[in-house]
Amino acid sequence: MKKRVWILCVMTAVLIGVATACSTDASVRDDKQNQKKNVLYLDGDEVTEDEYALLAAEYKNQVAMQYSTEQVNSDDFWETEIDGETPVSKLEELILDQLKYNYAVKHLAVEADVIEDYTYAELQDEREGENQERSGQLENEETVYGLTSYDDSAYYNYWYSNLETQWKNSWILENTDITETDCRNYYEDHMEEYTYHTGVTVIYAELPYDSEAERGKMQNTGLSLSHALESSHDLKEIKEAFPEVDFEELELNDLDTQEGMSGVYTQRWQIASQMEKGQVFGPYEGDGAVCVIKCIDRTENGELGFDGVKSRIKRLLQVETANQCISGTVEKMKVEDGGISTESVILKTVSN
Repeated sequence: MKKRVWILCVMTAVLIGVATACSTDASVRDDKQNQKKNVLYLDGDEVTEDEYALLAAEYKNQVAMQYSTEQVNSDDFWETEIDGETPVSKLEELILDQLKYNYAVKHLAVEADVIEDYTYAELQDEREGENQERSGQLENEETVYGLTSYDDSAYYNYWYSNLETQWKNSWILENTDITETDCRNYYEDHMEEYTYHTGVTVIYAELPYDSEAERGKMQNTGLSLSHALESSHDLKEIKEAFPEVDFEELELNDLDTQEGMSGVYTQRWQIASQMEKGQVFGPYEGDGAVCVIKCIDRTENGELGFDGVKSRIKRLLQVETANQCISGTVEKMKVEDGGISTESVILKTVSN
């Protein structure tokens, strides 16, 4: 009887051991299966093959441009060691740097409740929704800002650029304390950044029109205005004589101006920057209006005053502080390999 009990105990132990082993093996298989779906883990977040391949396709030309045409066209170019490094390893480094930066922004934004956590697949669903919305706006003849539709790469970059801006705007309000002294110290240490070659102060008059008949009338008015500006320095008197004209006094220079950054203003800056004090130019045609300019002052090699750039410097220092926060998050990020080889994804991508 004792022998039978002992045999039963042994058989039970064996069965438990087998069951435990099967359960462990199944768990290991599940873990391996999950790993095979991902290339990397960044602080525990999955980086899928699709996301990694997207960045490989985006940056492959950036790497290829570092080599000669002969090298790029050679067999096994990506795996060939050149100057102690293979092109595929350079591409791996570029991709990892960008992934770490993007995921640092994502983690900071989630932590700050700027956005809820999401996966790459969910991000692609967002892209499809965005494209459908824009398509509907086009069908309804509504104004669509930006691209009319996004491919995977364009939306990915658009998303992270916007997310970074949203996080910075939120984080800066609560985590930066930039004083006027900080701004002034920066200003004095970087004076060369606030020195311009050419600056002019001008009176700018614009006479818009909606028809050819109005155009001719505005040209005649502009000609009369030009003569008045040449003969008189009393702007108040001129404004009273031409109540239908919109006048602006503008301080323009080649450093601190929107002139030249927009096609609307390029012509105005090109004219104003060549004018001498007291000179009048016009009437001339500009963006659906007749325009006249008078230069009332000109400065060479001037400096922007601190008060005029203080707010800009404050924002610059705030953004620098936020960038340091992102860099710190990147440096501390834990990178773990997934079950898919980064090299295999790259080689498959560059061969397409």
